[in-house]
Amino acid sequence: MSDYTAQLTLRGRIGGGQFGDVFEAGCPLNGKVAVKLLRQKTGESPADWAARSADLLAEAIKMKSAQHRNVVTVHQVVRDAHGVVHLVTEFCNAGSLDTDYKAGPLPLAKVRKIITHASAGLECVHSRGMVHRDIKPSNILCHSGTFKIGDFGLVTDRIIRGYASVAGYVSHLAPEVFGGASRLGVTSAKTDVWALGMTVYRLLHGHSFFQDHFGLLTPADFERKIVSGGFAVSLPWLPHVPERWRKFVRKAMHDDPTQRFPSAHAMSQALAPLPISPSWACQYAYNLVTWKKAEAGRTTTVEWVILSPRKHRWSAIKTGSAKRTICIGGTRGAEVNLTTARTQLENFFAASN
Repeated sequence: MSDYTAQLTLRGRIGGGQFGDVFEAGCPLNGKVAVKLLRQKTGESPADWAARSADLLAEAIKMKSAQHRNVVTVHQVVRDAHGVVHLVTEFCNAGSLDTDYKAGPLPLAKVRKIITHASAGLECVHSRGMVHRDIKPSNILCHSGTFKIGDFGLVTDRIIRGYASVAGYVSHLAPEVFGGASRLGVTSAKTDVWALGMTVYRLLHGHSFFQDHFGLLTPADFERKIVSGGFAVSLPWLPHVPERWRKFVRKAMHDDPTQRFPSAHAMSQALAPLPISPSWACQYAYNLVTWKKAEAGRTTTVEWVILSPRKHRWSAIKTGSAKRTICIGGTRGAEVNLTTARTQLENFFAASN
């Protein structure tokens, strides 16, 4: 290894993916750091690995120039005598958003804070002539309450489609990434805008909801849906998400790049006035969705029971400080179809905003 990497003390593995394993490490200069080891893949030819590692090294070196509070700091990048690329970055003490995303829908206020921070970091990356190409929950990290984007520059135009397919994030690829007779077939700041819009959608709904609605789609299915147009318009929504948030996501994921937000900064500006109250805590399961909010000593609980694809029931109950419970909405025990239940719930939440 080089003199620099020899000074690193690798500790426990804290993550990993298609590009390599991530370890917590000690560094004499920067203290606790994260180290990503980028190795030759199984079955990858020496020539292909040499080309890919050279690309990764060049991109990682460029990443050092993106110094911003909302971008994970790159301290050092080197390649050792065995060809392994060591990417040494700041250690984010709260990890990535992947755990929160998999736990369920996030509150509006938290999503707004996350995307406001991520937009600022992305604007920094774009201002330096770089494209992230892989915006998703697991690439947004948190350190002491500040959210930062990481892993930018590791995905290239040459491998983005295959990487997204393997990683399960084809939905984060804008139509023009897939190419075609009238499309560019490359990434840009506008494809990052699409991916950030899709990240907003995922965070608002959580992993289980996304899997229930899209889990059976293959990468080829996703590509057909995205390239054929209207993908964002057809997205299903949890009924508590306000219409203004839905419009925000649809604009970020517009089929026509010229109709999307012109920049990550513009996304942040459009995000700022979006409503974040009342704050509903949502728990999702395929057959039961519940919402709770507490204010002025009272708790409102909404339950949506999915008895079957065609039979639904919902109720809204308010409990006061004296433990008195009253029903303030719902089907009163009657069963309704999906369209009716969704419409009634959306009207209820809209009226409570």
